[in-house]
Amino acid sequence: MTAVDLPAILGVQRLAYGDAYQETAEVLDAKRQRSPAACWVACDAHGLLGYVFAHDWPGAAPPPLHCPLPAVATAQCAFLHDLAVLPRAHGRGVGGALFAAVRQWALGARHEALNLVSLVGAVSYWQRCGFAPAAPADASAMAAYGDGACFMRLPLGR
Repeated sequence: MTAVDLPAILGVQRLAYGDAYQETAEVLDAKRQRSPAACWVACDAHGLLGYVFAHDWPGAAPPPLHCPLPAVATAQCAFLHDLAVLPRAHGRGVGGALFAAVRQWALGARHEALNLVSLVGAVSYWQRCGFAPAAPADASAMAAYGDGACFMRLPLGR
């Protein structure tokens, strides 16, 4: 992923989430710059099909939405911030390939777990990927993710 991809990413984000969870190009680019080796796009001959943003994170609480991430001294976990795929690419393995790339990155970085916040409609998808609901260390941070959002964790056995 590069900064050049951001306009197309914003288009996929809008199709995936509507206006409810839009983050600005600046905020997304700050996430990309924080962990460039953990952010990817998937493309075909017609353009961008999907994207994933992941980054290191200190533990079992979700990071804030809509603002650049704070610096952290240590990051024992990885956080899958966002993964979205265009409707025309559903069922083609794009999401699975993006997730596999993040999982490999997290394993290579020797993170103890991969965490995410699932929106209400995607919990069963993430459970099929091995994630389980978990209690976040800061439950108040979940409010920004919307009703029914679920903090989830995938241990990565080192």
